[in-house]
Amino acid sequence: MVFTTTIQRKYEVFMILVFASDKGGVGKTTTAINMAVMLKRKNKSVIMLKADRNRDLFVWSDIRAQAGFSAIPIHEAFGNISDEIKRLEKLCDVVVVDCAGHDSSEFRSALTVADVLLTLVKPSSSLEKNTLTNVTKTVRTAQKQHGNSDLKAHVLMTRIKSHKLQDAVSLENELKSDEIWLQPLKNRISELDIFENAVNAGVGVHEVEKASSLGVAKAQIELIAKEIGLI
Repeated sequence: MVFTTTIQRKYEVFMILVFASDKGGVGKTTTAINMAVMLKRKNKSVIMLKADRNRDLFVWSDIRAQAGFSAIPIHEAFGNISDEIKRLEKLCDVVVVDCAGHDSSEFRSALTVADVLLTLVKPSSSLEKNTLTNVTKTVRTAQKQHGNSDLKAHVLMTRIKSHKLQDAVSLENELKSDEIWLQPLKNRISELDIFENAVNAGVGVHEVEKASSLGVAKAQIELIAKEIGLI
C-alpha cells in the first residue's frame, strides 16, 4: 500500500520522498541528508534508499558512526526500485530516495510510487535550468502513463547567493507562466557552507550545536518540509 501526503495514521505522515535531477552536483544528497536528520530529530522514523551507485551515503554513514551519532538506516537498490520502496515504506514514516544525477531506471521507477519529487536547481546556472525540460517530461509520463496521478513534483531552488536573488525570481516567474512545468516551491535554500560542513562531519544541520547561519539553515529545511506536508 502506498500512503500519500494526505493520508495519516496515528498522527504520523507517511511519505515517499524522492530527490532526483538530470545533472550531478546539484546538492541532492546533501539536502536529502539534512532533511532525513531533521525528521529524525522530530521523532519520525526515516529510511534512506540509495539509488545511486556512488558510495556517498555510505561514506557519510560511516563518518556518522565514528562520530558517535545514532544511525539512520540506509538501503540500496538498483534497476526497478519500486518494489523495494514499497517494502521500506511499511517499516517507517518517511522513505527518502536519493537518485543519481541523470535519467535512469531507478528514477523512472521511483516516480511510479513516489508521493513527492524534489528536483534541485541552482537558478543562476543555465546548465541546471536546462535539465528541467527532460525532468518535466519524465514526471508527466509517470503521472499520466504509469498511473501515479497523485505524484507531487516540485523544483527546489538551491545554493542561492544573496546577490543573485533575481535569478530565483526570474526562474520562478518562468515556471509559473505555464502549468506544464514543474512548479517551484516558495521556500528555497541559500548558499550556506553549514549544509556541506555538517554532512562532511557525518551529521545534519539540526545536529550542529553552533555555526554561522545555523538558524537560517535549520529554518530553510523545516520550511521546505512544511511546504510539502512532511511536518
